Amino acid sequence: MADNMVTLIGTLGTEPELRTTPNGADVVTFRLATNERRRNPEGDGWVDGPTSWFRVSAWNQLGRNVHASLHKGQRAVVQGVLRIAEFTTEAHGTSRTAEVKASAVGHDLAFGTTAFTRNGQPAAQQAPPPQPPAQQVPASRPAADEARALEPAGGGWGAPLGAEDATPF
Repeated sequence: MADNMVTLIGTLGTEPELRTTPNGADVVTFRLATNERRRNPEGDGWVDGPTSWFRVSAWNQLGRNVHASLHKGQRAVVQGVLRIAEFTTEAHGTSRTAEVKASAVGHDLAFGTTAFTRNGQPAAQQAPPPQPPAQQVPASRPAADEARALEPAGGGWGAPLGAEDATPF
């Protein structure tokens, strides 16, 4: 695994754009906005930290799946290799941008549900997804706060995992 492998959780800031390279490879690009979200130290509620923007590219089948599945404004989880690209323009001189070549992309299920369709298999042949029992959200608690209530007590959204934490799968 590369030393610069990252996992980002954020919101699509642009609609995924599908292009085909001259050698026939498909690539989808979009911008992902991430920011830390934490409890307001001066009272109840939540505050957003500064926003970081990442340019994400997904190639071939992953890219086609992203293009068919994700849209601007949706929450997503992106895993891939991070690199900082440097470029020069007449107007601004040298600038840097953070780019992620995605190896996995999906919806952030803390904010909604999604349906999965396997590549190359007609939807009619796939087993229907299991339906979870319906749960009622108390009227006194807005639905947007429900996902935030799941936040770990010690950290905000996107808090880095310590070295002792391991992915369970």
